[in-house]
Amino acid sequence: MNIPRHIEPERREKSSLPKIDTKSASSGSRGELDPLSSPKQSTPKQTPAKDTAAQNGTWTDSSNVGLGKSGLIGFGLSATFLLLLYPLRDFGIIPIFWDRGWVPFVCTLLLFWSWTILMLKWRKFSRQQTSMLLDVLPLDLSEDISLDSIDAFEQHIRSLPVEPGESFLVNRVQRGLEYFRVRRNASETAAMLESQSAIDANTVTSSYAITKVFIWALPIMGFIGTVIGVSAAVASLGGSLEDASDISVVKDSLNSVFAGLGTAFDTTLLALVMSLMVKLPASALQKSEEDLVTWVDEYCNENLLKRLNDGGASSAQSNGQVDTVLLRKELGAMMSTHQGEMENLVAQFQGTMEELGQQALTNQSDMLNSVHGSSKAFLSHYTGLEKGLTSLSDVLERLGEKQVLVQQVEKPKRSWFRRRGEGD
Repeated sequence: MNIPRHIEPERREKSSLPKIDTKSASSGSRGELDPLSSPKQSTPKQTPAKDTAAQNGTWTDSSNVGLGKSGLIGFGLSATFLLLLYPLRDFGIIPIFWDRGWVPFVCTLLLFWSWTILMLKWRKFSRQQTSMLLDVLPLDLSEDISLDSIDAFEQHIRSLPVEPGESFLVNRVQRGLEYFRVRRNASETAAMLESQSAIDANTVTSSYAITKVFIWALPIMGFIGTVIGVSAAVASLGGSLEDASDISVVKDSLNSVFAGLGTAFDTTLLALVMSLMVKLPASALQKSEEDLVTWVDEYCNENLLKRLNDGGASSAQSNGQVDTVLLRKELGAMMSTHQGEMENLVAQFQGTMEELGQQALTNQSDMLNSVHGSSKAFLSHYTGLEKGLTSLSDVLERLGEKQVLVQQVEKPKRSWFRRRGEGD
């Protein structure tokens, strides 16, 4: 499918910030004054497309199909199919549906139920393809998408012949415009559209959950039919062995055995073929829906994000620049909130610094006094030492002029054997 391309308009110089609606500003100021007010009161009141359509009774899911509706249609189709085959139950392969127990009936119901789901999803997918041909964001309204031109684009989207819930494209563009109106930032809108793309992809994947269950259940039902047929065959064979002497009874029992084996193999074959008949179209349709989501991503990148004009706020952030006005407002708000705490901290810091200064001065004066006292004591000791050395020098000079003779006298030894008289 070819996607319409729009030539990207040249950018106009962004000389000033976009104008803000006074009603939106007044509603936002009321939201700031009232802390108990809800977020809807603090921002411009916007009703999502899904809520508006749900209130009007026109909301339809873009990918999911109701199980109740599809189940009733599938039951009716399967019953009609089996009734049409009933007159032909003795021809060809038709007995597989009527003479093999209850398992073929269940398999037929699952087959037509799955086909009904795929048929309804294909109708939704066809409307999605048609919506891709619509000019959702025409250049005639405005080259740039700004806060002043959003109303015109939203009015144009509401006039399109498709509901937002029926188209991934219309829904995503409308959500992107509503988000841009509230946030006023192109970068944040781009992030929101990226998350919405992931949501759409998950929606497509989850819409095939019940179909995958049916694809899994069909072979299981075939195995159940196999077990039932083999069990019947074994039971019939056991009964024939009891009357082995009667050949007619043995023939009848062999017919029952072969019938049971036929049920076993036929139900398995029927279930496997039906599983393939559901798996192939389901995989093809899922691939087409995933490609559609990719096309919607490409359209939003080329025709929505490139034309968003937020007054240069997002471009300044992307270039590493800072909006000084916004920064001052944020800092002012933060400082006003924590001004009391900051003043207390500053006062405590000043008091601590003053105490440290006084303690430093006190310790310095004590140290100087201690050093001064130590210096005085050292000087007094030095003066006394100088006087002692001077006196010693005078004595040595006087002794140098005289000759001094020193004679050592040996002390007499006493003995215990000396007479007392001699000692006297």
